[in-house]
Amino acid sequence: MSPFNDVTAEVIQIANELRSLGTVGRYYAENPYQVERNEKVMRLAARLLGLVETRDLAELERLFFDDLVTVTPLAVVDTAVFDAEGRLLLMQRADDQLWAIPGGGCEVNELPAAGGAREVLEETGYTVEVTDLIGIFDSRFSGTLTSRHLYHLLFAAQPVGGAPTLSHETLDVRWFAPTEMPWNALSPGHEKRIRFALAWQAKPQTSAYFDREP
Repeated sequence: MSPFNDVTAEVIQIANELRSLGTVGRYYAENPYQVERNEKVMRLAARLLGLVETRDLAELERLFFDDLVTVTPLAVVDTAVFDAEGRLLLMQRADDQLWAIPGGGCEVNELPAAGGAREVLEETGYTVEVTDLIGIFDSRFSGTLTSRHLYHLLFAAQPVGGAPTLSHETLDVRWFAPTEMPWNALSPGHEKRIRFALAWQAKPQTSAYFDREP
Protein backbone atom coordinates (compact mmCIF):
# COMPACT_ATOMS: atom_id res chain seq x y z
CA MET A 1 0.00 0.00 0.00
CA SER A 2 1.08 3.61 -0.54
CA PRO A 3 2.56 5.24 2.60
CA PHE A 4 0.62 8.41 1.73
CA ASN A 5 -3.05 9.16 2.36
CA ASP A 6 -5.60 11.14 0.37
CA VAL A 7 -5.11 14.27 2.49
CA THR A 8 -1.39 14.29 1.77
CA ALA A 9 -2.01 13.95 -1.95
CA GLU A 10 -4.56 16.77 -1.89
CA VAL A 11 -2.20 19.06 0.04
CA ILE A 12 0.51 18.43 -2.56
CA GLN A 13 -1.90 19.17 -5.42
CA ILE A 14 -3.10 22.41 -3.78
CA ALA A 15 0.48 23.53 -3.10
CA ASN A 16 1.42 22.70 -6.67
CA GLU A 17 -1.48 24.75 -8.08
CA LEU A 18 -0.73 27.70 -5.79
CA ARG A 19 2.90 27.57 -6.85
CA SER A 20 1.87 27.62 -10.50
CA LEU A 21 -0.51 30.55 -9.97
CA GLY A 22 2.16 32.51 -8.12
CA THR A 23 4.82 31.77 -10.71
CA VAL A 24 2.62 32.73 -13.65
CA GLY A 25 1.34 35.79 -11.83
CA ARG A 26 4.87 36.92 -11.02
CA TYR A 27 5.96 36.36 -14.61
CA TYR A 28 3.21 38.62 -15.97
CA ALA A 29 3.22 41.15 -13.10
CA GLU A 30 3.20 44.76 -14.27
CA ASN A 31 4.31 46.48 -11.06
CA PRO A 32 6.32 45.73 -7.89
CA TYR A 33 3.17 45.26 -5.80
CA GLN A 34 1.91 42.49 -8.07
CA VAL A 35 5.33 40.85 -7.93
CA GLU A 36 5.26 41.00 -4.12
CA ARG A 37 1.75 39.52 -3.89
CA ASN A 38 2.58 36.64 -6.20
CA GLU A 39 5.83 35.90 -4.39
CA LYS A 40 3.80 35.70 -1.20
CA VAL A 41 1.54 33.13 -2.87
CA MET A 42 4.66 31.14 -3.80
CA ARG A 43 5.96 31.26 -0.22
CA LEU A 44 2.57 30.16 1.11
CA ALA A 45 2.64 27.27 -1.36
CA ALA A 46 6.08 26.27 -0.05
CA ARG A 47 4.80 26.43 3.54
CA LEU A 48 1.83 24.26 2.62
CA LEU A 49 4.05 21.72 0.88
CA GLY A 50 6.37 21.76 3.90
CA LEU A 51 3.55 20.33 6.03
CA VAL A 52 3.84 17.00 4.20
CA GLU A 53 7.44 17.18 2.88
CA THR A 54 10.65 16.08 4.59
CA ARG A 55 12.63 18.97 3.09
CA ASP A 56 12.84 22.13 5.16
CA LEU A 57 11.05 25.34 4.20
CA ALA A 58 14.22 27.17 3.09
CA GLU A 59 15.02 24.39 0.60
CA LEU A 60 11.48 24.37 -0.78
CA GLU A 61 11.50 28.14 -1.22
CA ARG A 62 14.85 27.94 -3.05
CA LEU A 63 13.36 25.27 -5.30
CA PHE A 64 10.34 27.43 -6.08
CA PHE A 65 12.27 30.64 -6.71
CA ASP A 66 14.97 28.98 -8.80
CA ASP A 67 12.30 27.92 -11.30
CA LEU A 68 10.39 31.06 -12.19
CA VAL A 69 9.59 30.48 -15.85
CA THR A 70 7.75 27.15 -15.63
CA VAL A 71 4.11 27.72 -16.57
CA THR A 72 3.10 24.32 -17.98
CA PRO A 73 3.16 20.68 -16.79
CA LEU A 74 6.38 18.73 -17.21
CA ALA A 75 6.60 15.85 -19.70
CA VAL A 76 8.13 12.70 -18.23
CA VAL A 77 8.53 9.25 -19.75
CA ASP A 78 7.96 5.76 -18.33
CA THR A 79 8.76 2.59 -20.25
CA ALA A 80 7.07 -0.76 -19.69
CA VAL A 81 9.66 -3.28 -20.90
CA PHE A 82 8.32 -6.79 -21.52
CA ASP A 83 10.53 -9.79 -22.26
CA ALA A 84 9.64 -12.78 -24.44
CA GLU A 85 7.96 -14.49 -21.47
CA GLY A 86 5.68 -11.50 -20.83
CA ARG A 87 7.49 -10.42 -17.69
CA LEU A 88 7.70 -6.72 -16.82
CA LEU A 89 10.99 -5.01 -15.91
CA LEU A 90 10.92 -3.06 -12.64
CA MET A 91 13.62 -1.22 -10.73
CA GLN A 92 13.79 -0.62 -7.00
CA ARG A 93 14.27 3.10 -6.45
CA ALA A 94 17.04 4.34 -4.18
CA ASP A 95 15.03 7.30 -2.89
CA ASP A 96 12.02 5.46 -1.43
CA GLN A 97 13.15 1.80 -1.67
CA LEU A 98 9.98 0.97 -3.63
CA TRP A 99 9.49 -0.65 -7.05
CA ALA A 100 8.75 1.33 -10.21
CA ILE A 101 8.75 1.30 -13.99
CA PRO A 102 11.98 2.90 -15.29
CA GLY A 103 11.39 6.52 -16.16
CA GLY A 104 12.24 10.17 -15.71
CA GLY A 105 12.17 13.62 -17.24
CA CYS A 106 12.68 14.26 -20.94
CA GLU A 107 15.76 16.22 -21.96
CA VAL A 108 15.73 19.25 -24.24
CA ASN A 109 15.98 18.28 -27.95
CA GLU A 110 15.22 14.63 -27.11
CA LEU A 111 12.36 12.66 -28.63
CA PRO A 112 10.11 11.22 -25.89
CA ALA A 113 10.64 7.64 -27.11
CA ALA A 114 14.40 8.16 -27.09
CA GLY A 115 14.11 9.50 -23.56
CA GLY A 116 12.19 6.42 -22.53
CA ALA A 117 14.93 4.14 -23.89
CA ARG A 118 17.64 6.26 -22.27
CA GLU A 119 15.98 6.11 -18.84
CA VAL A 120 15.73 2.32 -19.05
CA LEU A 121 19.44 2.04 -19.89
CA GLU A 122 20.48 4.46 -17.14
CA GLU A 123 18.32 2.87 -14.44
CA THR A 124 18.49 -0.83 -15.33
CA GLY A 125 21.39 -1.48 -17.72
CA TYR A 126 19.16 -2.83 -20.51
CA THR A 127 19.01 -1.43 -24.03
CA VAL A 128 15.50 -1.53 -25.47
CA GLU A 129 13.51 -0.91 -28.61
CA VAL A 130 10.47 1.28 -27.95
CA THR A 131 7.51 -0.14 -29.87
CA ASP A 132 4.34 1.66 -28.78
CA LEU A 133 2.91 4.63 -26.92
CA ILE A 134 0.31 3.03 -24.68
CA GLY A 135 -0.92 5.92 -22.60
CA ILE A 136 -0.61 9.45 -21.21
CA PHE A 137 -1.28 9.72 -17.49
CA ASP A 138 -1.94 12.92 -15.54
CA SER A 139 -0.01 12.85 -12.25
CA ARG A 140 -3.02 14.30 -10.40
CA PHE A 141 -5.11 11.20 -11.11
CA SER A 142 -2.55 8.43 -10.77
CA GLY A 143 -1.33 8.93 -7.21
CA THR A 144 2.05 10.43 -8.11
CA LEU A 145 3.28 12.57 -5.23
CA THR A 146 5.30 15.49 -6.56
CA SER A 147 5.51 19.24 -6.18
CA ARG A 148 5.13 19.53 -9.97
CA HIS A 149 2.25 18.71 -12.28
CA LEU A 150 3.42 15.94 -14.63
CA TYR A 151 2.25 14.28 -17.82
CA HIS A 152 3.54 10.68 -17.80
CA LEU A 153 4.03 9.31 -21.33
CA LEU A 154 3.94 5.52 -20.99
CA PHE A 155 5.74 3.56 -23.70
CA ALA A 156 6.05 -0.17 -24.32
CA ALA A 157 9.41 -1.66 -25.27
CA GLN A 158 11.28 -4.92 -25.69
CA PRO A 159 14.86 -5.64 -24.58
CA VAL A 160 17.53 -5.93 -27.27
CA GLY A 161 20.68 -6.11 -25.17
CA GLY A 162 22.44 -5.21 -21.96
CA ALA A 163 22.34 -6.76 -18.51
CA PRO A 164 20.91 -5.75 -15.12
CA THR A 165 23.08 -2.95 -13.75
CA LEU A 166 22.59 -0.86 -10.62
CA SER A 167 23.06 2.90 -10.46
CA HIS A 168 22.84 5.70 -7.90
CA GLU A 169 19.07 5.69 -8.61
CA THR A 170 18.61 1.93 -8.43
CA LEU A 171 18.86 -0.61 -5.60
CA ASP A 172 17.68 -3.65 -7.57
CA VAL A 173 16.49 -4.66 -11.06
CA ARG A 174 14.14 -7.60 -11.64
CA TRP A 175 11.70 -9.14 -14.09
CA PHE A 176 8.22 -9.81 -12.69
CA ALA A 177 5.52 -12.07 -14.11
CA PRO A 178 2.02 -10.56 -13.91
CA THR A 179 1.21 -12.89 -11.00
CA GLU A 180 4.36 -11.81 -9.12
CA MET A 181 3.93 -8.02 -9.06
CA PRO A 182 5.02 -6.39 -5.77
CA TRP A 183 1.71 -4.53 -5.44
CA ASN A 184 2.30 -3.67 -1.79
CA ALA A 185 5.72 -2.17 -2.47
CA LEU A 186 5.19 0.09 -5.49
CA SER A 187 6.35 3.69 -5.62
CA PRO A 188 3.34 6.08 -5.49
CA GLY A 189 1.74 6.59 -8.89
CA HIS A 190 3.09 3.45 -10.54
CA GLU A 191 0.28 1.00 -9.77
CA LYS A 192 -2.17 2.56 -12.22
CA ARG A 193 0.39 2.62 -15.03
CA ILE A 194 1.58 -0.92 -14.33
CA ARG A 195 -1.97 -2.28 -14.31
CA PHE A 196 -2.70 -0.62 -17.65
CA ALA A 197 0.61 -1.84 -19.12
CA LEU A 198 -0.23 -5.42 -18.11
CA ALA A 199 -3.71 -5.11 -19.62
CA TRP A 200 -2.19 -3.74 -22.82
CA GLN A 201 0.35 -6.58 -22.94
CA ALA A 202 -2.47 -9.11 -22.66
CA LYS A 203 -4.47 -7.29 -25.36
CA PRO A 204 -2.19 -5.06 -27.51
CA GLN A 205 -5.10 -3.74 -29.57
CA THR A 206 -6.26 -1.84 -26.45
CA SER A 207 -6.56 1.87 -27.21
CA ALA A 208 -4.00 4.22 -25.68
CA TYR A 209 -4.97 5.48 -22.25
CA PHE A 210 -5.67 9.10 -21.42
CA ASP A 211 -7.36 10.67 -18.40
CA ARG A 212 -10.84 12.08 -18.72
CA GLU A 213 -12.38 14.73 -16.51
CA PRO A 214 -13.88 13.07 -13.40
